[in-house]
Amino acid sequence: MSNDDGARSRVLLIITNSLANLVAVTLRHGHYETRDAVDEAAIRTLLRDWQPHLAIIDIDHHQAMIELVGGGLSKGAIPILAFTRKRDTSVKLTAYELGADDIVEVPFTLDEIIARPYALLRRSRGLKVPLVPTITLGGQLKVDLIAQTVTMNGGQRLDLTPIQQTLLYILAANAGEVLTRETLLANIWGNAFQIESNVVDRHVRELRVKLGDDWRTPRYIETVAGKGYRFRDGAIT
Repeated sequence: MSNDDGARSRVLLIITNSLANLVAVTLRHGHYETRDAVDEAAIRTLLRDWQPHLAIIDIDHHQAMIELVGGGLSKGAIPILAFTRKRDTSVKLTAYELGADDIVEVPFTLDEIIARPYALLRRSRGLKVPLVPTITLGGQLKVDLIAQTVTMNGGQRLDLTPIQQTLLYILAANAGEVLTRETLLANIWGNAFQIESNVVDRHVRELRVKLGDDWRTPRYIETVAGKGYRFRDGAIT
């Protein structure tokens, strides 16, 4: 997505790192530039010096930053897209009252990460440019937003649940990096589960079955003992 002068539209991500990486990689397939921060001082600096066109805020962890950003279009500031893992209507109403302009529920599909910012920026800035229909993550995972398909290395279409998609996307967007169970819990499930819960391990097992991946000799998702999981980026031996 571009401005009239060809510059990239600037999106500020107030999201924890591994989920921010997924959103950033997805948006950068289009004509966006992204920066992420969760520290108040860093956010203030970016708002002043970088002047983003849109903010995406994880309100489960950083709801107070809605006010810092300026409250959204309803208060004359930049548009705000909120992320939440909660299905509670009161949480969403509160976010709207604070100034959020739209809300995406986690887990999500990547078409939402493309379509929602596009719609908000079109409303706020009148921008109209082609959408990028194909997203590639980790060098191996391809998501076709038009055909609604997910494939690995050009193979057969994967039939994944929304949680399995989000888990796979986060791992692939952070290829080569070890993601702890705590990180994955915080990014996908929020505070709904205890740290000692086996929900992450269970979903990784189910995802491996659908990928045809053997945990003993993994092609895609490897277990790092005592730490967590890592998506193989081709450089790991």
